[in-house]
Amino acid sequence: MFRRTIDVQKITQFFFAAVFAILLGCSGGSSPQDQLNEIDTLMKKGFPLTSEQKESVTALVTEGKVLLEQGKKKESSDAFEKAIEVLNMAQDAYIFNKAD
Repeated sequence: MFRRTIDVQKITQFFFAAVFAILLGCSGGSSPQDQLNEIDTLMKKGFPLTSEQKESVTALVTEGKVLLEQGKKKESSDAFEKAIEVLNMAQDAYIFNKAD
């Protein structure tokens, strides 16, 4: 019975973390600089990233910065948003696994 309670608690925590991440992602209207600040904030939290996640975030941020320098705000914002999604997934996984 006790194990079932832990599983429900873990699922509940993951659900709330996922909803929070979705709400952050749906806030929209963020400037590329705001998105870079959000990426920086998420990175400073120190959540563990897989090699694939690290490579993906690095590539997306680099791509976004290049696009921003070319004046392509929409495209750069899309790249930054994808990087934020990867970081939010890593954060959610960390929170979910920590609940064990």
